[in-house]
Amino acid sequence: MAEKINIEDLMVESYSDKTLKAYSGMIADPKSVFGLGSAAATSSMCAASMALRALRMTASEDADMLHAEQDMEKLRVYFLHLVDEENKAKKPLEKLLKQENADDAELEAAYRTACCIIDEIFYMSIRIVETLEPVADKICPCAAHFASAAVHFAKCGMDAVRIQKAVYAGKMNEPVFAHTTKREPEIAIENNAELFDRLIKKFESAE
Repeated sequence: MAEKINIEDLMVESYSDKTLKAYSGMIADPKSVFGLGSAAATSSMCAASMALRALRMTASEDADMLHAEQDMEKLRVYFLHLVDEENKAKKPLEKLLKQENADDAELEAAYRTACCIIDEIFYMSIRIVETLEPVADKICPCAAHFASAAVHFAKCGMDAVRIQKAVYAGKMNEPVFAHTTKREPEIAIENNAELFDRLIKKFESAE
């Protein structure tokens, strides 16, 4: 029988309101709960913030621009939330890894659970760029460099997730799921490369 989940084990300190100084220290600390997932969420939060800045600098009353601004603000706040959610999602895995004779089935399930939030980080990072695309022509040249940086930071967040999922996949026992875990982000990055590259080129050539 699978071990009953202790709700207290899922309780973690809230990290999304920490200072940058504290955050950078935790990322560098091998004993910290922070990892690639936390870094991915933070990179994508920065992406949403810079995209939002580009939209606000343009200061357009256009309905599409205002809608994009509202959506981007929601994404910015959501990524902060995902920093803490990612720590919660991998808590069962971290507990099992400390056990000498952890059950293989429980470990497999814990690896899959740990992937849930980083998957959300990954696909919401794509959403940032998809939100920028329809209004790309309306962003003023004075704000285009922030928009370009937003796309780069979103890519960084996605790559951090890709790397973390490859690590998890290498430790999974079920070969088909392990292969899917590794390949899914790789394929999504390939499928979105043209969009990302096109927007970067557009924003960096804005005059």
